[in-house]
Amino acid sequence: MSGSRVTFVGDAMAAVVAGVIEVRLHIGQPPVIVGGLAVLSRLSIPYRATTDLDVVDRMRSGLRQLELLRAASDAKAIEPAAVELVTPYGPVKVDVLEVRQVEIDHPSDDPGDRLHASAHAWANDTATDLTMEVILPGGENIEVTTPVAEPGPLVAMKLQAIMNRSLDKQGTDLLDIIRLTLDPATRPVALDQIRGVDEQVRRDIAQHVALWFDRKQDQAFTWVQRAGGHDIVLDDLSLVGELLTDAAKGPSGRPHA
Repeated sequence: MSGSRVTFVGDAMAAVVAGVIEVRLHIGQPPVIVGGLAVLSRLSIPYRATTDLDVVDRMRSGLRQLELLRAASDAKAIEPAAVELVTPYGPVKVDVLEVRQVEIDHPSDDPGDRLHASAHAWANDTATDLTMEVILPGGENIEVTTPVAEPGPLVAMKLQAIMNRSLDKQGTDLLDIIRLTLDPATRPVALDQIRGVDEQVRRDIAQHVALWFDRKQDQAFTWVQRAGGHDIVLDDLSLVGELLTDAAKGPSGRPHA
């Protein structure tokens, strides 16, 4: 990644980046990108490809993005909240992550549900424009500019997502958190953003960090290895846990009461 542009070389990311263009066409506005594509776009060195596209809908207009996408010709609904769209480079699955304002105004008592809503709202509300470009083997170019989630919210979303994911996705989520926290381009940004977010969000982040990087660290390490993180050692998980826990204390650096 360089500045506000990221370039992918080869055809592995062609369909998912073209999917951003398709989503923009059908919902009538640039979509806010989260998930794997956002992570890879923020890292200084993307370490994997992704075939799915995740977007946030803050439900601020009368039309749900999911309904607009499913109304597209050749679209295939995927339950519970996804759609498969056709692109010139192959199909792409689009997951629409909906956040209603009532979930923010009246937070859940469950820290996982609460972090799901707050992290996605945070990602949506602070996303910044990024140009994504794919250079295909034949020299063809795909390019789109759209808001992409920042590193801090991405860490928060990934922390919450682990609990509800399949085994292979759990490892990928953990590996994304590790990469975002240790990558020299994203580490200072992510930690500063976590320090500056609302206290309740920081509390929920700290609780999830303690679960996966302390109490269940051995299990998390196994999942990371299975997801292809063979360069990651156990000490890396400890370091990530320490960095995120410290950031979650906030600007004062004091532990939560």
